[in-house]
Amino acid sequence: MSIKKFSADEKNVRLLGRTIAHNGIRYLSWSCSGAEFVFTGTKLTAELWTDWVLDEPWKEIFQPWAAVFVNGETEPRLRFPVEEGTNGYTIFESDTAETVTIRFVKLSEASFSKMGIVSLSADGNIRPTEPKSRRMEFIGDSITCGFGIESSCAEDNFRTAEENSDITYAALTAKAFGADFDLISWSTIGLWSSDTKDGTRNDGWIMPMIYDAADVGIEGVAGRAPWDFGRSRTDVVVINLGTNDASCTKGIPERQEEFSKAYREFLGTVREKNPYAYIVCVLGMMGNELFRAVEKAVSKTNDEKIFALELDGQLESDGTGSLGHPNAASHKKAAEKLIGKISEITGW
Repeated sequence: MSIKKFSADEKNVRLLGRTIAHNGIRYLSWSCSGAEFVFTGTKLTAELWTDWVLDEPWKEIFQPWAAVFVNGETEPRLRFPVEEGTNGYTIFESDTAETVTIRFVKLSEASFSKMGIVSLSADGNIRPTEPKSRRMEFIGDSITCGFGIESSCAEDNFRTAEENSDITYAALTAKAFGADFDLISWSTIGLWSSDTKDGTRNDGWIMPMIYDAADVGIEGVAGRAPWDFGRSRTDVVVINLGTNDASCTKGIPERQEEFSKAYREFLGTVREKNPYAYIVCVLGMMGNELFRAVEKAVSKTNDEKIFALELDGQLESDGTGSLGHPNAASHKKAAEKLIGKISEITGW
């Protein structure tokens, strides 16, 4: 049987998350971005590209990771690091022709390395799957990326090999409702101030600056492209920001007020982009210092479809991921609480 080559565009695959095509590559930067499709045949390969290079030994910790899920399985059939440059990878193979649903996703986050699908090659055919009837969006920081989620020690250094966005509270929540979802998340990012070591406000890279972009990870390659919010209706938006801002607010009332004001302004932007969505503002997995400021921002919107939900802090008895981040057990508990709240307000 002859081999056919397919591009990763919407006539062949269903795109997952925010992606962008440029110069023949379907770029995947955001956590859990990818493609889903039905494949019929015996062998499927993907030609993948990454900007990651191993020119210094320490850069190994930033290598991008991907996963392949087959027929809706919760555990990946294949999980692998993407090697530097452009290379081919067999992502499904069978002795006899089969018809299977393939979900290909990027597990690691945008801030460390980018990757893209150059092409898909098959000895059969592929076609896009149908979109879900519900859609969700999660806006957050390293917690939402799944930073250190599979590490077993708080003192461990970060490695993308232990970052798994597919088992975060966000992904678990979306899957519980059978929803498509986007993760707009970046490690160290804040809403008013990103993480700062000396208490000085760090506003050079904050969520309001990147929220409306299709893929800020590849701006240096393809320029800045705005995301088309009108391409699909989002039913629920979850915002999990404030953990990094707390490194600057430090309990100072004036700074907490500035954060709350900025949060309220950001809610206005999110509402403008998602006019029909329920919006749930969560905080607490790594500290709840700014939750009252979040509640204040929510109350001042006078928007009956915006809610605040305090998540429980991670417990020592559950263990801790790398650099003090929540592990899989903590993410599961957070998802359970968030699922309950969303069920309550939406009737799902």
